[in-house]
Amino acid sequence: MQSRDGVPQAVHDFVSFDGCVRARGYLQQPDRYRFWRGVIDETPRISRGAGLSYAGASFLADGLSVSHRWFDRVLDFDAGRSVVEVETGITLYALHRFLSARGLYLPVQPGHGRISVGGCIAADVHGKNQTRDGTFINQVEEVTLVHPAHGTLQLSPQRDGELFRLTCGGYGLTGHIVRARLRACAAPIPWVEIRAAPFSSAEQGFNCLREAARNADFSYTWHDMSTAGAGFGEGFLIQGTFVSQDQAPATTPGLSEAPVLSADGRARLPVSLLNRLSTRMLNFFYRWQQRFARNGEVVALADALFPTHKAQAYFQFFGAAGFREYQAILPHAAATNYVDAIHGYLREKPLPITLSSAKFFAGSRDLLRYTGDGISLALNMPAGADADMFMAFLDQRMIELGGIPNIIKDSRLPRAVVDVCYPEADRFREALRAFDSKRLFRSDLSERLKL
Repeated sequence: MQSRDGVPQAVHDFVSFDGCVRARGYLQQPDRYRFWRGVIDETPRISRGAGLSYAGASFLADGLSVSHRWFDRVLDFDAGRSVVEVETGITLYALHRFLSARGLYLPVQPGHGRISVGGCIAADVHGKNQTRDGTFINQVEEVTLVHPAHGTLQLSPQRDGELFRLTCGGYGLTGHIVRARLRACAAPIPWVEIRAAPFSSAEQGFNCLREAARNADFSYTWHDMSTAGAGFGEGFLIQGTFVSQDQAPATTPGLSEAPVLSADGRARLPVSLLNRLSTRMLNFFYRWQQRFARNGEVVALADALFPTHKAQAYFQFFGAAGFREYQAILPHAAATNYVDAIHGYLREKPLPITLSSAKFFAGSRDLLRYTGDGISLALNMPAGADADMFMAFLDQRMIELGGIPNIIKDSRLPRAVVDVCYPEADRFREALRAFDSKRLFRSDLSERLKL
């Protein structure tokens, strides 16, 4: 189908990365800058980066998704200030290769290099040490936004700061984010030492995280919740620290292409391979792997930033039926109580928890950004009715304990939960409507949450 802007729109079957949301809509893939200059059509739309959102943030049934995949260049680099300007379709890994060659890196990055910069801005993602580095907005100096009703806008914390904050963490609902200026940090050396320290309970692991967040460059925990018996919640504290020059390998790490990751590729298997028994085996294998990191294992910086590159099979094990993720920040005093509630539920209604991982968070809550003080705990499980019942239980327990859920990780998260947990949800809605009274940018996520 030919649109008014001259770029064809093709019927496309979209699916969220978790496999739980499917919709037929239209996909447009422009490849010339004149497309952005000519965006005047008021057809409801949403930007699409790598298409790896768990929550249906880049498509809508019968809606238009505008791909940024061909807008993936580095446009400018200020070596004196370590600031790089990019088109937002560029992947994190492509940008890492550019920065690494100049002794720089972005501290705040999610775990896979195929994710786009635009997606990271729209979701305001976190990295491996949120306490020290904050979220993605902390390294964004400026964004260029295109909206049919407002034209091209340059936004920064100093220039139209309210709209800047609405856009960074606004899930793509303020317009097309077409360019960004990002502030990088010096990478002392392209090698990181990873250490895995065992702990015997979730509470002990959370306590270890507090110290690690202050001293390590990367820190998170892994918990074994595959069995409801003795040892539930025990695991490893994973810490990464840049090595000293005399510890580093003599060679420079190679930076080949990041492995391809897509929602369709993840769902290639017709059935899930993960059940309670196989999940125990998976956790046993992970424990066995950590023996190499007990005394320190030196890895390339890219491997520390993007650990999912070497674990993609994990997502494929869920098969076409998909998986669920529940991620929430719990106040420090409530985190152990939350884990106890999870343990109690699983004793009564066993369910394979394929992954459980925590990070130490700090910061002030703002609009719909996933930030605040506490422990961020993520749980994965195969999708299905049992998983949805468990997640509804987690909604209630999290609300009772004063937590907040991660909107971008949960494709079934109800509006009622978001409204209770995010005090500024209505302020976000009001600001969005004040800027875009016709609400031209919409997605499955925005319709579900009535944003």
